[in-house]
Formats: sequence, structure tokens, C-alpha cells
Amino acid sequence: MPVSTLSWSSDRRDPYLSTLSSVLLSAVQQEATANQLFVDQIGMSLLAHFAQTYGGLSPHDGNQEGGLAPWQERRAKEIMRTRLASRLTIADVAAACKLTPSHFARSFRRSTGIAPHDYLSRLRIDEARRLMLTTELPLADIALICGFGDQSYFTRIFSRSVGASPGAWRRARSEG
Repeated sequence: MPVSTLSWSSDRRDPYLSTLSSVLLSAVQQEATANQLFVDQIGMSLLAHFAQTYGGLSPHDGNQEGGLAPWQERRAKEIMRTRLASRLTIADVAAACKLTPSHFARSFRRSTGIAPHDYLSRLRIDEARRLMLTTELPLADIALICGFGDQSYFTRIFSRSVGASPGAWRRARSEG
């Protein structure tokens, strides 16, 4: 059933809205090259929260369907793999799977156990590792090839994921 009105009590603080808004603002302000897939996902989380909390929308109960069909999961993963360097959005991948962005994000997580943004980040990190091991390309080039907007963003995400900067990681593997 669609949401027709939103109702909010101004005397009640909403910690979820506070947190999601803060994360979204932080991503947009701090990252000139913010990953669009991540920004889309946070935006959809806000919309889902509004619909459930202030619009009376109830989540589906009973039947735990909701995963992607096998062809949709294959297609989504293929698109993410082949378009690492592009400005890929949830809407792009969802359209290829013939789903709305919010339904796609929810179904992808149910099918894979991971959010689309996190899946794409892992693919990008894996490709960066492969390129660092098999080529002499500068890290700035690897960052762009793998879909990171610039080397500093790449370094931040890589370090957070791997536990070492790309340069340190590459040196450690070339010395052995």
C-alpha cells in the first residue's frame, strides 16, 4: 500500500534520521568524488525510514522472499564488474535488473548478504590489488582505472579495507 501522508511529532527526537542524515552530509561534503552508489543507498535508507516511521508503511511480514532471481544477481554482478571505472549508480544496476532502486538494493543484500555499495567497493579493491601486483602503473592511474575518483580517496578506502596504504601494500608484496 503506498504512503499518502507523513505524520511527525515535533516533540520526539529521531536518532535514525539524525544518524543517516549525518552520514549522507558527511559523504557529500568530505568526498568530492563520493561514490554515487553509496550516496544513493543512504538516500534510499532515508526514504524507507520516512515511509515506515512517518507514513505507516509496514515491512513485509511472513514470507521472506525478496532475493534477486539468479539472472538478476548474475546481471548485477556482471555490470558492477565491467563498469568499475564508471559512475555507476544503484538506479543503473536496478534498471538492468528491471527493478526499482530500493527493491534492488534490498534484494541484492538478501541474495548476497552484502549491500551493493560494499560489493562494488570489494570488487574495486580486488582489481586494485591485482593491478598493483601485475603492473608498474602509478597508484594514481590504478585509482582511476578501478573507479576511485582520485588517489587520496583510493588510499583512504584501500587502507580502511586492507589495513595498509596501497603503497605500503605494494612494497610489502614486491620485496618478498
